[in-house]
Amino acid sequence: MLVNFRFKNCRSFLDENTLSMEATSDNELREINTFSVDEKLMTKGENELLKSSVIFGSNASGKSNVLKILTYMRNVISSSASVWPIVQANEPFAFRQNADSEESLFEVEIIQNNTFYRYGFTILHGTINREWLDRRTERLTSVFKREGKTLEITGLNKQATNLINISPTTLFISVANNFHLDIAPYITDVMTWFRNLMIVFSNNANSLDIYTVNNGKYRKEALRILKLADIGIKDIKIVKDKVANMNDINDILRFNTQMQTNPASVGELKQEATDLYNIDADTTFDVYDEKGKIKGQKSIMLFKNRGFHSEGTERMLLYLGWILAALDNGYVLLIDEIDSRLHFLVTDYIIKLFNSIDSNPKNAQLICTAHNIMLMDEGLRRDQIYFTSKNAYGISMLSSLSDYKNVRKSDLFSKKYLAGFYTKLPDIRNEG
Repeated sequence: MLVNFRFKNCRSFLDENTLSMEATSDNELREINTFSVDEKLMTKGENELLKSSVIFGSNASGKSNVLKILTYMRNVISSSASVWPIVQANEPFAFRQNADSEESLFEVEIIQNNTFYRYGFTILHGTINREWLDRRTERLTSVFKREGKTLEITGLNKQATNLINISPTTLFISVANNFHLDIAPYITDVMTWFRNLMIVFSNNANSLDIYTVNNGKYRKEALRILKLADIGIKDIKIVKDKVANMNDINDILRFNTQMQTNPASVGELKQEATDLYNIDADTTFDVYDEKGKIKGQKSIMLFKNRGFHSEGTERMLLYLGWILAALDNGYVLLIDEIDSRLHFLVTDYIIKLFNSIDSNPKNAQLICTAHNIMLMDEGLRRDQIYFTSKNAYGISMLSSLSDYKNVRKSDLFSKKYLAGFYTKLPDIRNEG
């Protein structure tokens, strides 16, 4: 579960901003859009978290960057733990003099294994300046703290701690379990949370494989949703064909030639160990006679026959796997431009899957960006609606609708948003 995400001096954000999943005291839709956690884990008197948040904003206002910054944080942690640790250099704000000489900040507050954790680090030019991990079951205590080359670990004396040598370009949390410390369970909790964080951008949707697990559980549920959306698909079968052995140079050359001469034959590629596979979805449609009776079926490949399916159908097939897996396991799911190429009713349905007691019993969380402002008026609390805006100096800012005064429950949020009540919008209607 995500409680808060705090960041500073990264991409289009210069100042410190926070994406909070803590519910306010608002009682609106409280029963279905929020869920309770152990009150000992929270400090503000409220112990409820949001099941979803939607970020709205004009083009280039920074809404996708919020998700990309959390993605960067996860990638730094995973790459730092690799056999050859490589910390990706931070991407500081570009339009302020000397911003590239200031560190970037990343911090999450999460609940994992019924424990509250606060983990964060600062980074400058690939070097970790500070890193910290705190935990709470009843009160907040430090697990470890790092300042430059100085490392402090709870329960470990200074002499023993000095024997631990960490590269300035490596996160301690990524390698801490190599030292068999007493804090290992806490490290494992945080690392598990980041491994389970599901992130979907339009250029990395690779969820077809997920339809093959758990005896096709997600495939069956995806078919049910596709039928509700009246897509026409009667069945889905995932096809995996081995196309090359990455250790065989002749195989690689042959496959490269195939890609150049017949690119349409290549679907979605995935490497498993040393083998490269082409993954595609075989979708089945009914064929009717002139009297409307079913006379057979027609098979259409999602990628090989690209162009037959609409872009919206392709997107649904690729993303439903992530959505269903998140709901099934209680994971945090990030989706950029959730409404892109999808009908409003489909997008609204997906968000309502998370804002539900029946379809989301494990309290999975959805954080997404969207353009369709009609979503503001359909079953979202004020604290679930976020805005990004950019000032005259190119600095992005993130704010919640719950931060604004004089907002009534009866307000049509979309109408006031277009009127500029909540954030400044580009004025392209009064040209000249």
